[in-house]
Amino acid sequence: MSAKSSGRWQFYLLIILFFGPLLVATWLYFGTSIRPSGQTHHGNLLDPVRPLPAATRWYTPNGDIAADLSDELWTLLQFVPDPCDEACQNDLYRSRQMWLALDRRRVRVQRIAIVANEAEARALADIAQEADPNLKLRVVAPDDPLRDFLRDPAHPQGTFYVIDPIGNWVLWYSPDTDLRDIHTDFKKLLRLSKIG
Repeated sequence: MSAKSSGRWQFYLLIILFFGPLLVATWLYFGTSIRPSGQTHHGNLLDPVRPLPAATRWYTPNGDIAADLSDELWTLLQFVPDPCDEACQNDLYRSRQMWLALDRRRVRVQRIAIVANEAEARALADIAQEADPNLKLRVVAPDDPLRDFLRDPAHPQGTFYVIDPIGNWVLWYSPDTDLRDIHTDFKKLLRLSKIG
């Protein structure tokens, strides 16, 4: 084989090595069903993002009016059904484990359980005092517009919500969501967020 012919084959080989992967990637993306979903979060994004109802009032388990929700923290919020059965208590435990897994980032996240009545709040407060002291309990007044939002049929009981540090509802998760997925989303939010 002549030097000229050998040089031509080397040139063609270089072209194949350079453009081959690009052509294969283009074919896989446009010519097959193998493509990224375009979604990197596991929760359901609220679009548009909704602020907390202006009239939202928070109450501690003993009935006192509590401080505002945000405290410049990200919030994982749960609506606790009445009564809080075994599945409900398991959800509270799982959310605690997810919060603990955030490690040093957990100082930027608070967990709040919304309770429909004071009796249920007191019962949970007694449990939380020893087993889960980082959990904040809030009783929502009967006429609070937040109740209507939390009881939206699109958001069944057991739903987890993410609220940003300025009081906007950002994401919600169905009750069967794996807490590892919520943990992954929180890590990403906390890494990218300049607030909270």
